[in-house]
Amino acid sequence: MRQFPWFDLLAILVIAAVGRALLLASGAVSFHSDEAIVALMARHINQGARPVFFYGQAYMGSLDAWLIAIGFRLLGESVMSIRVVQSVLYLLVVATAYLAAWQLSGKRIVAAVAGLLLAVPAVNTMLYTTATLGGYNETLLLGNLMLILGHALVSRQMRFGWRWAGLGLAAGLGWWTNGLIVVYALPVGLVLLVSWIRQRISVGTVAPGIGLALLFFVAGSAPWWVFDFTHQHAALSTYLTNRQSGEFEGIGIPYVPPPQRALGLILIGLPTLIGLRFPWSSTYFLIPAGVLVALVYGVAVYRFSRRPDPLTAYGRLLVAGLLLIFCILFIASTFGADPTGRYFLPLVLPLAIIVGTLTDELAQWAGSASGWKRGLAAVPAALIVLYHVLGQVAAIQSPTGVTTQFDLISHIPNDHDDEAIAFLLANDLRYGHTNYWVAFRLAFLSGEALQYSASLPYKADLSYNPADKRYRPYVDATAAAARIAYITTKLPALDEQIEAALQAQGIAYDIATIGEYRIYHDFSENPPLMIFGM
Repeated sequence: MRQFPWFDLLAILVIAAVGRALLLASGAVSFHSDEAIVALMARHINQGARPVFFYGQAYMGSLDAWLIAIGFRLLGESVMSIRVVQSVLYLLVVATAYLAAWQLSGKRIVAAVAGLLLAVPAVNTMLYTTATLGGYNETLLLGNLMLILGHALVSRQMRFGWRWAGLGLAAGLGWWTNGLIVVYALPVGLVLLVSWIRQRISVGTVAPGIGLALLFFVAGSAPWWVFDFTHQHAALSTYLTNRQSGEFEGIGIPYVPPPQRALGLILIGLPTLIGLRFPWSSTYFLIPAGVLVALVYGVAVYRFSRRPDPLTAYGRLLVAGLLLIFCILFIASTFGADPTGRYFLPLVLPLAIIVGTLTDELAQWAGSASGWKRGLAAVPAALIVLYHVLGQVAAIQSPTGVTTQFDLISHIPNDHDDEAIAFLLANDLRYGHTNYWVAFRLAFLSGEALQYSASLPYKADLSYNPADKRYRPYVDATAAAARIAYITTKLPALDEQIEAALQAQGIAYDIATIGEYRIYHDFSENPPLMIFGM
């Protein structure tokens, strides 16, 4: 393997940092309650709390909240502090992606292309590495480390040592953080097994390394196990039954038949992954260019499968295994019920590496030739990068901006948050009832001066899930309050029901409209009729 190209890595990290800085400066990424809950967890950690999972559920570990808590200590509590922490994690993802591509190929071109496609990503990757939903950056980072460590173990035939410990620790932290880590763990485990069979290595020979990895896996995933054993196996039931009971009842994944999951993979997930559609939009972006990009990926995968040595022997197995295992898990398991985009993040690196192998093949074809042949080698990767840039610009400049919300009914712009908070505080309306997407957002932005119960629906059909009450202290605070308000958003049908119920009881009230916020307050009798989840 040739000398490591440090300059290339530095240049790619600079590109990634500049792109992320421009994105943050644009203010286009909206702040919603899923992100606010992670921020509230971080705030509570700094106050002495020790949450294990995302509030109100027994999966998605709190590692991201712990890191944000450190960010709050250093930078203060703000949305920008959250985004800075995520940006640092993202740069580490880019760096480890470059290192993984280099190790799995030993080729400068492959590593450079893979790193560049991570540094200038499609909108889906840009979104979920900027706005946190509780650990996707960490999962990508830990997954990249597993690929690097796993490849080192098989290529150097290591039977024991710190790499075994690192592999186990990365897998353990990943298991606690996000179940998606299995997309990395299974290919690495299978490649290790294949290498032992090929080299006729007995189990006893590698037993010390396996034991060390298991020890550090248990250490890294310890919060998951302790929580599971002390909460009637609520964490395990998430993966076995996709439903939770007891205090976590109502949190689960809807069942979608495998054929429908396969269609979601092809028609929604993969187009979102490569930038052909945005996660929050049902339309496709710049279709002619998108089709060309999809064609490049198709040709790259085909050439990857046909060439005898696009990567190292075990590198090829890792990349192919990751792609294959992801597709199998997506179709066979119920996490395939959501093809909107974030679950596809583990495919970004293997596909980027495969595009890198196509670029390397074209460069070898051009050889030392000058002119159009050498330029042609860079065209496929350049087309993808340009498409990513156009997608990012279009998303940032769109009326919606960049949002984690799939249903735009629940997408509430942040333009009037400060005004709404000021009104509520000035009128001593610190408690009350609202929907999930308002309650936790206003709680964090107000420093928890506002503690609303997430008791109202936010869907067009006015269906309500009691599990939306993710944080019990806010529910109890509202129940004990002598003065409350209702806050609704974008649901005229809900407004009609509330107003009809108040009028039926002869309760007078005032209404304040601030942007998308509709605030019912100053009731003549308190509290008014309890409805939905109240």
